[in-house]
Amino acid sequence: MMNIAVISGSARPERQSHQVAVEVKNSLDKLNIRNWLFDVKELNLPLLDYTYDKHPAPGEILKQLKNKLDHTDAFIIVSPEHNGSFSGALKNTMDYFYKEYAHKVFGIVTVSSGVLGGINALKNLQHYVLKLNGIVAPEFLITPQVQKLFTNQQLTDESYGQRMNKFLDAFVALAEIVYQSKEQDARQV
Repeated sequence: MMNIAVISGSARPERQSHQVAVEVKNSLDKLNIRNWLFDVKELNLPLLDYTYDKHPAPGEILKQLKNKLDHTDAFIIVSPEHNGSFSGALKNTMDYFYKEYAHKVFGIVTVSSGVLGGINALKNLQHYVLKLNGIVAPEFLITPQVQKLFTNQQLTDESYGQRMNKFLDAFVALAEIVYQSKEQDARQV
């Protein structure tokens, strides 16, 4: 069964993008798709000094994260736009690993309080995923004016919910094709 990580990419105290990440996770739960929340803030990894592969003594948190990433088949990154790009905390956390992302599908959701919905973060994330040897899903979801979408941490904007569902349908279809192809290749070996 395919397993998807939903990456909540902000470590800020009042992070509104986290609501979107939780909504993505809940939507995957409703579709009965196995998933987990990869929360940058909760992990709170220190500034990167060694990647996991070169770390002289990776701690238990890194070992557990590596194991989870090894058993993850696809990723959905949910990131705010910070200063015209994606979150530095997100990059720091993801950069601990490399090969764990290779040849896996990445969906991208960007979030902003402005009207452009994080389009600059989206462009930068697309390049970043390619550098990780990931597969960038052609469908993406931008989230403008996030402060207007939720009431008491519940999504109240129906049109945004429909756009999210359309994004998830396309992402899951592509991720499933890649997952099934890898499963078939593994059975033939």
